[in-house]
Amino acid sequence: MTRTGVMMVGLWLALLATALAAVLVSQDCRRIYMQLAKHQRTEHQLQVDWGRYLLERSTLASPGRIEKLAAEQYGLRAPALQEIIMVQP
Repeated sequence: MTRTGVMMVGLWLALLATALAAVLVSQDCRRIYMQLAKHQRTEHQLQVDWGRYLLERSTLASPGRIEKLAAEQYGLRAPALQEIIMVQP
């Protein structure tokens, strides 16, 4: 085989290796993009859950609800004005 023939075979092998590398990199990019999309969906769902949690927490901690539950479950009530004693130091 002549010198140019060897060079042509070498160039063809280099071309095939480059094409294979391009295909593999393209597949990796697709796989990583799919993972990114999956994580973004998970993040969005967690944001929705967090907002729902904050709304529920503010609802459960509202002073009116706490006062109502204290009266119903424990018989507690706000003291009348004459029951309040001011303590002076």
